[in-house]
Amino acid sequence: MPLKQRRRWPVNDEDPEDGLPSRQRANRRDPDNDFDNDSEDGMDVDGEAGSSADDQLAKKLVRYALSCEYSRTPIRRDGIKERVLGNQGRSFKRIFALAQKQLKLVWGMELRELPVREKMSLQEKRQAMKSNSQAKIGSGAYILTSTLPDEYRSAAIIKPSRIPTSDDEATYVAFYTLVVSFIWLNGGELSEQKLNRYLISLNADQNVSSEKTETTLKKMEKHGYVIKRVERPPLGQDGEQTITWHVGPRAKEEIGLDGVRGLVRELYGGSSEELEKKLNASLGIKESPTTREEGNEEETRGE
Repeated sequence: MPLKQRRRWPVNDEDPEDGLPSRQRANRRDPDNDFDNDSEDGMDVDGEAGSSADDQLAKKLVRYALSCEYSRTPIRRDGIKERVLGNQGRSFKRIFALAQKQLKLVWGMELRELPVREKMSLQEKRQAMKSNSQAKIGSGAYILTSTLPDEYRSAAIIKPSRIPTSDDEATYVAFYTLVVSFIWLNGGELSEQKLNRYLISLNADQNVSSEKTETTLKKMEKHGYVIKRVERPPLGQDGEQTITWHVGPRAKEEIGLDGVRGLVRELYGGSSEELEKKLNASLGIKESPTTREEGNEEETRGE
């Protein structure tokens, strides 16, 4: 019984234990032990309450992350603090870790931080050099990615979303994966003219499924799959604006170079040494010295 409740019992100066039940008298005979028990009970209650509160916040963060990912909206650190944590903003790391654990155990997902947007234009790079500002370590924005083994990521298991329709969603995924692959295979930068030539060859220069191609490309920009950069001539100088397309932060995390390799291998019906060399050259990946040495050793042994 807590100490403040025991104080309500009437006290007899001659025998303070008179009138108390036997269990109460036994506890009173060992006040030190009684104090320890009270302290431990109190700590357990506080710990359980704190754990329960953290668990509820972690579940709230999971729901928020799932709702954002459903609409392909970046899950921003500021949004988490505002809509999930409230006045518990200092608990971000602890709640984030608990949410990650729940996502992995229950949903087979995890929150991955998006890469920082790179300085692409010469003007942006010059401004960054002039400011002498330190490069950002993280973007503060996250997306959900699968942690399932590869054998469980097949199209037969992971179906496209039914909203707006399964066919439209599957077409959208295929289209942005293809466009991102085009950009990556062209050294990470694709001109507007070259993209149009690719789309014409695919008969996708006007429409993608049930919507205009221009609308789909704008949606891809909004979702972070591509970045459209428009460079205009300096004031007072004649010339036309140039438009180039770049890989967006979501595409780098969601598709990655492995996704591009997988798409190309699927289109060519498998992998070969010649195909891998061309892929590495197109993606700007240099052959590692270790691999080269192993190849030379195999040739020597064959001789």
